[in-house]
Amino acid sequence: MELLDKLAAAATSQHEAGLPASLVEDILALCAVPVLAEGKADLLELLLQQVEDFDSYAGAGCFGDSVSAATIEGTVNRLRGRG
Repeated sequence: MELLDKLAAAATSQHEAGLPASLVEDILALCAVPVLAEGKADLLELLLQQVEDFDSYAGAGCFGDSVSAATIEGTVNRLRGRG
């Protein structure tokens, strides 16, 4: 499975765990247009790891390894050249 396919699958799966629909849509839109991700494998791998580690309670209590939606959104913006 290609990196973009893995990312799309992870985003869809994490939506059930509380990843906001708007963020899932943004990630799926990036995956649908591979040219937007050309030369950005490192950022894509980071985004995949972040999506897999998403927790809607990130930053609260002892969830030190979890990632928040805001962090994921920041990486999506970097991939789009907005950050």
